[in-house]
Amino acid sequence: MPKVSILIPVYNRERFISECIQSALDQTFTDFEVLVVDNASNDGTWQICQQFAAKDPRVRIFQNDTNIGPVRNWLACVEKARGEYGKVLFSDDLIFPKFLEHTLPFLENPEVGFVSTAVIIGTWPENGKIKFLLSTKEQHIPSARYFQLLLNARVPFSPGAAVFRMLDIRKNLQLSFPTRIPRDFTLNGAGPDVLLFALTAAAYKSVVMLPSSDVFFRSHPDSFTTLNNDNEVEKGYRAALAWFFAEKLTRNYWVKYAARSWLSRMQRTRTIISLTKHCSEFEGSGTVFEALIVLAATFPIAIDEIIESLRRANTSHEQSKF
Repeated sequence: MPKVSILIPVYNRERFISECIQSALDQTFTDFEVLVVDNASNDGTWQICQQFAAKDPRVRIFQNDTNIGPVRNWLACVEKARGEYGKVLFSDDLIFPKFLEHTLPFLENPEVGFVSTAVIIGTWPENGKIKFLLSTKEQHIPSARYFQLLLNARVPFSPGAAVFRMLDIRKNLQLSFPTRIPRDFTLNGAGPDVLLFALTAAAYKSVVMLPSSDVFFRSHPDSFTTLNNDNEVEKGYRAALAWFFAEKLTRNYWVKYAARSWLSRMQRTRTIISLTKHCSEFEGSGTVFEALIVLAATFPIAIDEIIESLRRANTSHEQSKF
């Protein structure tokens, strides 16, 4: 059996699937399988997958009879995986040759939940920007500290940035969560993806974040995040994280998350949003007393943001002198 399963769920990606699969095959660590599940594409995607499978026995391909939606297709990949470890690779993205070589050794430590790297985001790797670079050195992050980073959106939400144990993917990649307001998380990946990180981290002492930019997330007009960046993705993430902080951690985490997400919503929409309504929509009771507690938590967050903005402005000013 292969050590690693590189999981590629795909639908109508004839423009990008060749480059995606090839990036998986180019890994310097060689004990892996590339498992592609085509979600009933109606373009040339399946034919391209067949060509790769005919040339390389490491490529295993499957095709759904009908489109089962993105999250269920992720699970279809998981069901067919044979590896001890799992790496999700979305069909318009890339991994660079040393991703597995850099990340896998850390999972030999049974106290480490997953390993994630910095990410390049852009239309092409050459013009992309590096995101989620916490340090120039590898970071062994206690799970409690990771939850703070997650709360502050300092770490990736997409499983495409990390490698996990397959047993954790099978346990923690879920279709739905009992949120106060029922939501259909199967329509897109926003929610199940970030909770794969959160639920896995909760079961281990630490996670590892690496400074190497070994993953490329492609931004293009048809990409999932581009199509959904204003509404459904944000709602899915807010609902899932609010549920996690409220149900799996202490109430203080939820209060801080409710405060930060409320401020973020108003900044994004440039409108005043009722705090009681915001709380009730995202796992709170919606009482005035609760809203006052959350409101008090917004002040240090707002002050920190002002200080950070001033720091960036000062850095930019100093650099402009040279």
